[in-house]
Amino acid sequence: MRTLSDWERHLETLSPPSHIELGLERVGAVWSRLKRSGPLQVVTVAGTNGKGSTVEVAGIIADHAGLSYGQYTSPHIHRIHERIRINGQIVSDDQLIRAFETVESAQSGIFLTYFEFLTLACFVLFDEAQLDLWILEIGLGGRLDAVNIIDPDVSVITSIGLDHQAYLGDSIEAIASEKAGVMRKDVQTFSAASNVRETLNTEAARYSATLSWLDQAFDGCTLNLPIAGLQLDLSDGHLPNNSVALACLAMDALGHIKSRSIEAGLNQAVVTGRMSRHVLGGRQFILDVGHNALACEFVTQSLHAVIPRPQRVVIFGALADKDVDAMLPILKAYADRIVLVGIDGARGRSIDGLNASWLSLFEQTCWRSFATLGDAMRELPSELNLDDQILVIGSFVLVADALRHDLFN
Repeated sequence: MRTLSDWERHLETLSPPSHIELGLERVGAVWSRLKRSGPLQVVTVAGTNGKGSTVEVAGIIADHAGLSYGQYTSPHIHRIHERIRINGQIVSDDQLIRAFETVESAQSGIFLTYFEFLTLACFVLFDEAQLDLWILEIGLGGRLDAVNIIDPDVSVITSIGLDHQAYLGDSIEAIASEKAGVMRKDVQTFSAASNVRETLNTEAARYSATLSWLDQAFDGCTLNLPIAGLQLDLSDGHLPNNSVALACLAMDALGHIKSRSIEAGLNQAVVTGRMSRHVLGGRQFILDVGHNALACEFVTQSLHAVIPRPQRVVIFGALADKDVDAMLPILKAYADRIVLVGIDGARGRSIDGLNASWLSLFEQTCWRSFATLGDAMRELPSELNLDDQILVIGSFVLVADALRHDLFN
């Protein structure tokens, strides 16, 4: 019998996590063979940024409403289990192994990518648990993402920016059209992506979906819930308030918000790696998995008002396929002290490559640079002030490396 580690190695030999083949035919065929009853209710969350926070908040609301629920997110920071939670709890090794075995038994020669195999395993676990609600994050795009074989009862499109252009298109309009694939006929979709309002309105008409815009119900602080007939104050939370508001609207559309007593839980919600704060050696570290320009813009704007410029430090690293030329100017505008670090591995961007990008953009060297985050964590503290607040941003891999460091444990 394979252990979970054996299974992960097996899946990686078939298709590494970075291997992407968009399309629903193969994964749909295996799902059909599994002959599952499927979910009672589904919330599907697509978008460029803010998806994980939206899924987290929808789970908080589901728990408050007394529902049984599952949450599927990607990627993970430490362990593959983090992607699949049932009633707020990460699934066990044994549960995941059994689900992998079930998917393999139905595969019968059909190729599945790592993500597709894991997605089907998640659906098997959710189905077996007979949950009231599935809350699903789209991995990439929308229309052809494996998650989209499940029809939602309400869908969310958080934001649209340039990312994964090789798969989704080289304009925000093309990317918006792909993400609009989570829409369904006569099903409510909520979106905050007002930068592509015309495109999404056009797609909603094509799908015969009902599209509502966040700015019609939310002014940045107060959210109006049309079904519950309530107003919620979302001004004191830790997560992006657009994500919180979108999750509330989706859950309100399903009839799962009954009173303002949910406010306390919403405002206390945190997600590791989404502007999560950690105190190390008396200094404030802020970790964020943001890996595109839109995410960098949001994070730096959010921190701008609460961290004085003399206290700002940024540690940045990115994968090789990310648009660092778009991200670096945003970070440089936010802070004078920028620390560049390399990321190891086949997908990582070396410090030489990152330094070259910085030099090409600004015709100067950055404040400090290190081959790895580990090197930076060892050598940098002596150059920092106790009141500094250090933003670590650029990749899930970078945040995972930070959290593995001794200081964070």
